[in-house]
Amino acid sequence: MYRRGVSSRTRKLVIGSAVVALLGSALAVGTGMSQAAEQGNAGAGSGNISALVPALGFSPGNPNATADRVGPTGVKVPGRCPPTQAQVNAQVALKNANLPSGTDLESRIQRFEKTLSAIQDLKCPASSTTLLGRLKSLTALRGNANRDDVLRGLGVNETPADEAAATGSGDAAPSGATGNAGAGSGNIDALVPTLGFGPGNPNATADRVGPTGVKVPGRCPPTQAQANAQVALKNANLPSGTDLESRIQRFEKTLSAIQDLKCPASSTTLLGRLNSLTALRGNANRDDVLRGLGVNETPAG
Repeated sequence: MYRRGVSSRTRKLVIGSAVVALLGSALAVGTGMSQAAEQGNAGAGSGNISALVPALGFSPGNPNATADRVGPTGVKVPGRCPPTQAQVNAQVALKNANLPSGTDLESRIQRFEKTLSAIQDLKCPASSTTLLGRLKSLTALRGNANRDDVLRGLGVNETPADEAAATGSGDAAPSGATGNAGAGSGNIDALVPTLGFGPGNPNATADRVGPTGVKVPGRCPPTQAQANAQVALKNANLPSGTDLESRIQRFEKTLSAIQDLKCPASSTTLLGRLNSLTALRGNANRDDVLRGLGVNETPAG
């Protein structure tokens, strides 16, 4: 009897200890999960924020700048703008517990809208980035029955404007195009600035969103080869220097050719890049700014 009683008490103690241990484990697991959830949901998933926030499309400003600079669309913006990509990523994460990660149209649009909101929170205008133009090329797809086909194959934050810009140079000359008479046909391709936006569809009847976010005729701009030929046709001598005035003249003559071909300047990025050159005319350090830039590179790109 005595041994049986001891055994009963022992069993109760063992069972009690097991219950306490199980409760402790459950509490530890629950606490760990809670902490992990809190850490994992701090802002919009810090682990993948860099992959989800669209690139700003323009180099960050100087935080100590007091003067304006020419932004990527050709208008003046505060010299301290835009913020760095890291600052924008952090601001987006701070304000958005969940940032859409899908490649569908609305997810893309939301990411651009939230990033633009972060830019404004950081006291910089949308025009200090290329975000607005790229966003407009997305919102323009809302009424397009073929939007899924347009988006297919684009990266998570790529837009139709990005794809068009990427194909904006190196167009083959159309069949039957003559040699580039005038302006040294041997080097015309190297002297005429790239248009910065994909050529339009010559048969288009509807407008399209241009590289600066405004609507342009769907047939614009012309191909690079057509622009090159028009520049060559009108200019017996195109300046080939890397000095400021030679650069400016090449952009001005190319813009004139675009207009001769019945397309607006806004169907290219030429005007913004030209403005970033003309802004240097009063800059005593212009030679330092231009040093190292390619023959048709500008401070705006």
